Amino acid sequence: MPKRQDASSPAPTSPPPPATRARALVTAALRIVDEGGLEALTMRRLADANKLQLPAIYRAFSNKQALLDEMAEAILAKALPDGNEHDWEAEVALLARQLRQALLAQREGARIVGGSYAAKRHSLTLAERLVGVMRRAGFNGVAALWATSTVFCYVLGEALEQQGLTDDARDRLTFPGARQTYPQLFSTPVEEILNFDDRFAFGLGLILGGLREQIPGKDLP
Repeated sequence: MPKRQDASSPAPTSPPPPATRARALVTAALRIVDEGGLEALTMRRLADANKLQLPAIYRAFSNKQALLDEMAEAILAKALPDGNEHDWEAEVALLARQLRQALLAQREGARIVGGSYAAKRHSLTLAERLVGVMRRAGFNGVAALWATSTVFCYVLGEALEQQGLTDDARDRLTFPGARQTYPQLFSTPVEEILNFDDRFAFGLGLILGGLREQIPGKDLP
């Protein structure tokens, strides 16, 4: 006869479902990147941080790129605003700002997202929403896709540069004689060159203005 379990002993715990474990590992991987940068993330380190054997990591993710794709998804999940704007330009600006905020909230978030081409739920949802806004504005077919790509790549590129700025790079912009050697470039204070918030808003305005001029029948809202 099987032995009756002692009521005082703890019940055996079941392992978490694969999807739950994968989400926990993605969160842990993002934390490793936050602490040490993307180069600090290895499958071995992820296993050690979660007190797992390496094969358990590879059961959840077939390779490191698969892990990075899921990390990108986790970042993009925070890029989708809850509300909608009635005006197409305001809606594009809202989506662009929200995407930028999500990228900057995670250390090396732009590198993680930029290195992923996985067509997954959150990336597709963001693209679907942007394409829908572009169609509402008056763009059709491939023009709506290209307009969406223009906005996405601008946000990604700006975030990538901002996150990649180091103290050494900042110092190189203030080297002695910079203004004499490059008078046009350094006629503006370095602080303004590196004013990423205002620079982003300015560039986004240029893109929106350019898109407005390309809409067939410019009297559309």
